Amino acid sequence: KNYQGAVTELREAAELDPENANIQNSLGLAYQGLRLPERAIPHYQKAIRLKPNSPEFDNNLGTAYAAAKQWDLAIQCFQKATDNYLYRTRHVAYDNLGSAYHNKGDYRRAIDNYKKAAEFYKDYAPAYINMGISYEALKEWDHAIAAYKKAAEIEPDAALPYLQIGDLYLRLNHQEAAVEALLIAIRNDPNGAYGKAARSLLATTRKGK
Repeated sequence: KNYQGAVTELREAAELDPENANIQNSLGLAYQGLRLPERAIPHYQKAIRLKPNSPEFDNNLGTAYAAAKQWDLAIQCFQKATDNYLYRTRHVAYDNLGSAYHNKGDYRRAIDNYKKAAEFYKDYAPAYINMGISYEALKEWDHAIAAYKKAAEIEPDAALPYLQIGDLYLRLNHQEAAVEALLIAIRNDPNGAYGKAARSLLATTRKGK
């Protein structure tokens, strides 16, 4: 993850081979690694010009627009990627499309796209996590819990689904269920960020007692 070094090498490579779409795409990825989406965008655009039928480039451009909070442009790119039936990982683009709609406040359309991601790849847990977040925005708690539980079923050793379940149960005042989920999150990620967040939430439940 030495993105600065990657940029230096890739810029030199681009000078030697300016019509190489893959180099331009890699430059975009490196700039995004540096959290400079505005610099990534023109490289993705050039990659697409050089190699038009490349849905992964469209998806990458969409992620750069999303990082820059240009949601409408991001949606156009993700939609183009999902429309390409040669794209083997369309579930990623559907998930990204859902996130763009969520950030625009269009939670129903976000959920529709998360469902498409899950249909394309039924064991794609991030789609269910994001689906739960959009259901929460709509205050459809039962649907949100069901989505998080599906993510936990797919990835029982992951911490995030249980953290989401515990957090929502806590806010719904279901203390016992919240504690159970949070303890699993801690067990699954004892030293990580999710485990730390679960410990913090668990401490609030104990204070509440």
